[in-house]
Amino acid sequence: MKRFWIKAVLALLLGGGVPVGAQATWYQAQTRHFTVYSEGNDEKLRGFAERLEKFDFLLRRLTGVISPDKGSPVKVYLLSNEGKVKALARNPNIAGYYTTSDRTAYAFLARGAKTGMYDTGAEEILFHEYTHHFMLHHFPAAYPAWYVEGFAEFFSVVEFPKDGSIQFAKVPMGRVPGLVQGQPYPLAQLLSRTTDGLNLRDGDRYYGTAWLLTHYYFQNKNAYTAGMTRYLNDLAQGKPDVKPDDYFEGGVAGLEKVLKAYMSKRLYISVLKPQEMNIGAVTVVPVDPAQGALMEDELHLIHRPNTEEMPALVASIRTTAAKYPGNAYALALLAEAEWDAEQPDAALADADRAIAIDPQASRAYAVRAEALLARAQDSDKEEDWKAALTSIVRANRADTEDPVPLALFYRYHAMRGGKMPDIGYDGLYKAFTLLPQNPNYRFQIARAMAFRGEYEAASILLDPIAFSPHGSEMREAAIRMKADYDAQAAKKKPAAPAGSPAPAA
Repeated sequence: MKRFWIKAVLALLLGGGVPVGAQATWYQAQTRHFTVYSEGNDEKLRGFAERLEKFDFLLRRLTGVISPDKGSPVKVYLLSNEGKVKALARNPNIAGYYTTSDRTAYAFLARGAKTGMYDTGAEEILFHEYTHHFMLHHFPAAYPAWYVEGFAEFFSVVEFPKDGSIQFAKVPMGRVPGLVQGQPYPLAQLLSRTTDGLNLRDGDRYYGTAWLLTHYYFQNKNAYTAGMTRYLNDLAQGKPDVKPDDYFEGGVAGLEKVLKAYMSKRLYISVLKPQEMNIGAVTVVPVDPAQGALMEDELHLIHRPNTEEMPALVASIRTTAAKYPGNAYALALLAEAEWDAEQPDAALADADRAIAIDPQASRAYAVRAEALLARAQDSDKEEDWKAALTSIVRANRADTEDPVPLALFYRYHAMRGGKMPDIGYDGLYKAFTLLPQNPNYRFQIARAMAFRGEYEAASILLDPIAFSPHGSEMREAAIRMKADYDAQAAKKKPAAPAGSPAPAA
C-alpha cells in the first residue's frame, strides 16, 4: 500500500496540544465477539455492537459453526470522520479497513451511513472483511478466488429492520451496474482466475458474478449446487486435477446457462427472526480517560506506522502518558512505541514503571521480554536469558489469551539453539490458533511443522495465503514454500489428505 501524505497523517492522528479536559470521552461496547470503541457519547454505539453480533450469529447459523472462538474479540474503532480513516489507511479511497496486529484482529471505520444506493458504505465494507476473517478462522482452505470473494459479497449486504430481525441474501447494489450493463463475467474465466490485473469495469463484473454464483449456491438445493459442494470440498481437500466441467450437467457451460436464467428472475431475500438469535449481552461503559486520550495514537501504533512517523508518534504518546503518571496502560503503550522506534533502554525503563504500578501488566512484560531477549542475544549470559524467560512467563500468566507472549516463548527457545522442546512448539501453535488470521503466525507454524518433517501439514497451513484472491509478495512466498513442502512430502509415504470442508450452504 503506497504512502499517503505523512504530514496529513500526523496532523490528523497526533493532534497534540489539546488539554485533557477538552477531549471527547470514548465509550466501549463489549459483546461476545467484538470490542467496539467510539468517540463521544454515541447513543448508536449499542445498536452498532448488536448489529455486529447479529451478523456473527448469521454467519454461524448458515455455516453450521457452533464452537466458540478462541482468542480476543475483534476490536472495532469508530472514528469521528472519514478523513481519519483515509489518513490512517494511507489511502484516499478507503472508507473502512480490517487487518491484524500481532495481538488482535481489528478494524476501523467512520461513523455514518451510505451516501447513495450504489455506494458501498463503511459497515458493508466491515461486514465483507469480517466474513473473510470468519472464513479464515473456521474454514481455512484452498478455496478458489471467486468463492472467497463471493462468500464475502453474499453476506456483506444485510439490513436490520426495527423488528429485530436480520435480512440477508440481498443484492449488492454497488455491483449491479457491472452485472447489468457489462454482463456477467464469463464463468470459465471466473472459476479459473484470481482478481489480479482486473480493471475497474471487469472488477465489478467479477465480484458481481462471484456474488451471483454464491447467491445461487446458498439459496438453492439441486443437482448443480450439490455439484458445487463436491467441487469446493475437493479443492479444499487438495484433490489433484480438479476440472469444473466434471461436476455439472453440461459442464461449466451448463452451469452458466442456469446462472444467467437465475439472474433474470426475481431474487428473494432471506430473514433470520429475532427469536432465532442468541447474541448475548452488550455492555457499554466509558473508556478509562488515559486509554481514551491515547486511543488514536494506539491505533496508529498498531497499524504499522512508517519509520519516519515514529519519532512524532512516540513524542505524542510520551506527552499524553505524562499527564497520567500513575497509569500502567499509558506507560505500557509508551514502552511499546519506544521499542518499535528502536529505543530499547527507554522501552525497558517504561515497561518496568508500568509493571511497578500493575504487576499484571501483560503488555509491559511482553515489551520487557523483547528488550531482554535482545540483550541476552548480545551477551549470551545465562542470567540475561533467565530474566527474558521470566518476563515471557509472567506476560503469559497475566493474559493467557494474548498470542504475543506465546510466540515469544517459541522465539526464546529458537534463539537458545539446540532441539526445540515440545512446549516451545505448543506455545507457537496456541499463538496461531488464537489469531489464525495473522499471516506471520501462519508462516511461523508452517515453518515449524516443516522443520519437524510434517511437510504435508505445513503445506496445507499455507493454503489460505497461497490461494489468496489478491496478488502479493506474501502470496508468492507461500506458493514457493508450498512447492518445496509438497516435494518433500512426496518423498515420504503419502498420508490421507487433510483439509477443511466447505461452509455449508
